[in-house]
Amino acid sequence: MPDFSLFSPDRFADALRRGTDGLWSLDASVWLLEHHGAWLGSPELRNLAQGGVDENGEVWAGFDVRRTKEAVDSGEFGEWREDLAILLVAMSLYGDFPIALRYTCENISRENLALISEALFKACGYEVELAVAEGRDDS
Repeated sequence: MPDFSLFSPDRFADALRRGTDGLWSLDASVWLLEHHGAWLGSPELRNLAQGGVDENGEVWAGFDVRRTKEAVDSGEFGEWREDLAILLVAMSLYGDFPIALRYTCENISRENLALISEALFKACGYEVELAVAEGRDDS
C-alpha cells in the first residue's frame, strides 16, 4: 500500500479521484474535501486512507469509513468546528457514516453550506455552479 503521508495534497486528491470508480457520491466526497481545502493535507486523515496501484501503475486511494468514524468519535480530529463538519459530510457521502444534518450543519458559514450543497448535487449526478447553489444570479 502506498504511503500517503508522502503525497502532496494534490497528488493525494488525484489518488482519491482514481479510487472513486466514477461513483457520484464518492466523487462528491472527494470534490468537497478538495474544494474546502482543510483536509487533504491532514496527516490524521491520510493515515486512515487505504489504496494500491492499478494495472496501469496509477496509485488509487480510498477511505476506511469505519476507522474514520472511530477516529472522529474518539476525538482524534478535535472538537466540533466547521472543518470537522465538512469532514463529516464528506465521509457521509463516501460510505456508511450516518450524520445528523441538523447538528452537523448548525452554525456553519454560508460558504461552507454552499460547498455542502454543491457536493449533494454532485452526489446525485448534477453539475451546478456555486453561484446557483448560493442563490446568486450572475447572468
